Amino acid sequence: MDKIDISTILASAIHESKNHLGTILYQLESLKRLNLDQEGQKSLRKVEEGMKQLNDEWVEYLYLYRLASDGYEVLYDCHALEEFLDDQVFALTPSATAKNLLLEFNADQSLTAVFDERLMTSVVSTGVYNALRFAKTTIQISAYLENDYLVIAIEDDGKGFAQTAKEEDELLFQTNTGLGLYFADLSAQAHSVEDRKGFISKASSEALGGAKLAIYLPQ
Repeated sequence: MDKIDISTILASAIHESKNHLGTILYQLESLKRLNLDQEGQKSLRKVEEGMKQLNDEWVEYLYLYRLASDGYEVLYDCHALEEFLDDQVFALTPSATAKNLLLEFNADQSLTAVFDERLMTSVVSTGVYNALRFAKTTIQISAYLENDYLVIAIEDDGKGFAQTAKEEDELLFQTNTGLGLYFADLSAQAHSVEDRKGFISKASSEALGGAKLAIYLPQ
């Protein structure tokens, strides 16, 4: 008998589960048409946003599997950053609103850059979902050029990244932050120009005072 490739089986299981979740989300639309009171509508929105987040995380896991197994081909294209970030904020605003948080973006109208849109969409959503757990009032996504790298940064006004190894270990078990950062790093590294590869940086947000996750993509 051939050796079982457990990673492929897990990837297939995630794919099937993601499809089932899509079906449930479709059925949830019928519940939204019912005459629910304000509290019922609020609860339904929270369930819907939680399921959408889970769906996005499963997409991330599938990308992570393909990146780790060299099964993903980066699709480079030129994008206008203002339009790209506007799309991300539009898609993620319901999740922020459900937690009474402001989600905004900042990018120069003329800024364009080359990157894989599908990967960066997943990376941005991962960064925002992590920020949703810790932000107090505001999350900001920004894009700018720095030393021939496109930088996409997700910042919040929470307590910032854990300062001690113990705190980071606790966060890794309580959230998907550790796996999310690993996915962001692999996605950044998948972008290369000659001998330069992408990378990520964790820092304090000068603008908001909380955490700042910056993704650097060579141009």
